[in-house]
Amino acid sequence: MTRAIVVQHHPVETLGDNLAGVLSERGIICDTLLVDEPVLAGGCLPLPPIAEVDLVVPLGGPMSANDPFPAIRQERDYLAEAVLREIPVFGVCLGAQLLSTALGGIVRPTGGYQFGLRKIDITADGASDPVFSCITVPLVPTLHGESFSIPPGAVRLAEGYMLRRDGRYRKINMAFRYGNSYAFQFEPQLTLEGLQVWNQELAADYRLMGNRFDPDEEAARHLREFTTYAPLYETQMRQMFQAFLDNAGLR
Repeated sequence: MTRAIVVQHHPVETLGDNLAGVLSERGIICDTLLVDEPVLAGGCLPLPPIAEVDLVVPLGGPMSANDPFPAIRQERDYLAEAVLREIPVFGVCLGAQLLSTALGGIVRPTGGYQFGLRKIDITADGASDPVFSCITVPLVPTLHGESFSIPPGAVRLAEGYMLRRDGRYRKINMAFRYGNSYAFQFEPQLTLEGLQVWNQELAADYRLMGNRFDPDEEAARHLREFTTYAPLYETQMRQMFQAFLDNAGLR
């Protein structure tokens, strides 16, 4: 029996039906652990022994990889052990940042905040990667205010630009691969239905983008643009996730 553990850091930031459906089709058992802020404050996480897991999917959330919670350190150590054992990790947003720090990388504030569709620049390594090359239209939904460095031994797959609150642009890393594990500073799991929920439950996040942006206008634009783009995006991400599982031998 193949088993995946999904570490969810916010009630509405889920794996989504698109990628969850891929796991179901392959007969992969998926267990979800909700690690929201009350759980983090409580201490130890009830993570299954890593030897009993075949795939780890840490998702995004409002906390920081630098937060001093013992549970954050525990999750980081768990990801480090997974990589050491060559158990694949599919890290999304906060999960990607935790994977970076688990491998010796650094997570820092960007000076801005992104919540919306953004173009990414795929590197030559990303374009030839057996998983990341499934992205043929490099437009992705984002939700973050921090970014990761590329850890030693990892391969940069994509970069992008962040508009800081002071009006300057900053180049940031958007994806990397380490062995059979991948990290994404965007939201591969997001579906149109998911964004509709986010626009209600996470509406205040648009205000974090700064005074240059009107929160209501950004929310409406994001939903309007993603409504048109979602069918193509969901297909790309489904193909990429299937390639990720194939590459990891989880057929």
